[in-house]
Amino acid sequence: MQIERNTDCLKINLFYIFTLFSVFVNNRSLYADFGFTKQHPIIIGFLLFSDILGPMDTVIKLLMNILSRRYEFQADAFAQNLGFSGELARSLIKLQIQNLSTMDADWAFATYHFSHPILSERLKALNWQPTKKVETKADEKTDVAITTGRDEL
Repeated sequence: MQIERNTDCLKINLFYIFTLFSVFVNNRSLYADFGFTKQHPIIIGFLLFSDILGPMDTVIKLLMNILSRRYEFQADAFAQNLGFSGELARSLIKLQIQNLSTMDADWAFATYHFSHPILSERLKALNWQPTKKVETKADEKTDVAITTGRDEL
């Protein structure tokens, strides 16, 4: 279901881009404003289009990330309703450790740049509580911190 929603968003985004591009390429007054009264080089239309697309694409990217994050929370809630919140939380923590993802991004930064919520947001939405305390011990030989309490993962 989520894949269908994401492809629908992609289709809408592509339709928006192609429609906007056709408006720029076929706009004779736009070419005339830049001194191209007799010729209408497509590269000029493309350059003007890319200048306009940048700011508008920023807004589209933000909206698509907000929508994608919403779908992730819906999927997490679905797993929680089925009784798999513990398994989902452990899986998310394992992925976090394997991918070395960021743990503490600012909410505004994460909303704009990340299509998936950060781990702390997802665990909070799942009402997940750890069963063991994570502690660090220093290895006497190498002075390297060793984390314990990850056995539940």
